[in-house]
Amino acid sequence: MTTLTPPSFRLAERLPSADGIGLCVACDGQGTYLVVSLVGRSGPCWICVPATRRALECVRRRRASPWALVHHSATGTVTVYRTLLDGSLRESTMLCAELPTGAAVLAAA
Repeated sequence: MTTLTPPSFRLAERLPSADGIGLCVACDGQGTYLVVSLVGRSGPCWICVPATRRALECVRRRRASPWALVHHSATGTVTVYRTLLDGSLRESTMLCAELPTGAAVLAAA
């Protein structure tokens, strides 16, 4: 199982996920995020989506998919953390409007 958050984030709540991805709410010094955890080629990867309480509630109640938040974050950006072959993390901030759908986000990061 993939770790639910990048090392710099604090896990606030685990969320159920129907499609096999890890899903949680996490916090750091700058805000609250929906975190989508995926397994990448070299290890865990995370898509950290700045999210409002209302948006998170929509995901909790399954009124919105996590991918809807990925493509429409509170700031218009997401941060993608990828584990590299040497175990280090690469961080990329991306515009939501430029993201491909689903796990293909990792290929764009």
